[in-house]
Amino acid sequence: MDLGLKGKVAVCMSSAAGIGKGIATEFAREGARVVICTAEKFKADLDKAQEDIEKVTGNRPYEYLYDVKDPESITNMINSVAKDLGGIYALVNHCPGPKAGTFETLTEEDWADGYEKCLHSYTFSIRSALPYMKEAGEGRILNSTSSSIKQALDNLILSNTFRMGVVGMSKTLAREVGQYGILVNVLGPGRIYTDRIKYLNGVRGAKLGISEEEYTKRDSAGFPQKRYQTVDEYGRTVVFLCSPANTAVSGQYLLCDGAMTQAY
Repeated sequence: MDLGLKGKVAVCMSSAAGIGKGIATEFAREGARVVICTAEKFKADLDKAQEDIEKVTGNRPYEYLYDVKDPESITNMINSVAKDLGGIYALVNHCPGPKAGTFETLTEEDWADGYEKCLHSYTFSIRSALPYMKEAGEGRILNSTSSSIKQALDNLILSNTFRMGVVGMSKTLAREVGQYGILVNVLGPGRIYTDRIKYLNGVRGAKLGISEEEYTKRDSAGFPQKRYQTVDEYGRTVVFLCSPANTAVSGQYLLCDGAMTQAY
């Protein structure tokens, strides 16, 4: 199936590694003009991602830098992409996960950090990209979140809170911008073995008095597919939802989790 992404500009936020890099890789496979971006301190990871993606797909992505907690930095980066590449077709919002913890263990600074990363940064990238999509009469926005949008996760109250804010924003926005040919969706991963999941499994394992490796082994054995999902699988789902091949799925919040989550 030709998804129709050849030559279209796709911006993948927080894409120097992990899920973000996986999403960018799948866009590159489809021939999109892919933008990968991250903070200055992760520039070496971004350079490696650029090389890795080109090696695998033959399509070299464009590099940009921004600060996820600095609205002006986000806005300037999106505007620079549109100016340099001639507009923006797809925007994939992705961010570093918020700190793990319970209500009583987290500080006000932790709450502010989670809000800035997981919700506020999304609003600024969207606000900046929308004019270019409206001018073109088409666009796709995919807000990447967590399985917590369907089922609350213990010890992750920040994720449970702000990811649902993204769902509410996205549902409303989809209804507001549908008339311009712009589709908006939310997608959450299940267990994908990235550095973030390794960190969380270490926290969970410590509570049980076992190693991260043992926790991961036990955890994956309990899933319907008896394994974690891969960044490639998640990336392919994102790319379809962001492609011209998807013309009607909008305002939805979905999971790519191999039936891991029990909630509807």
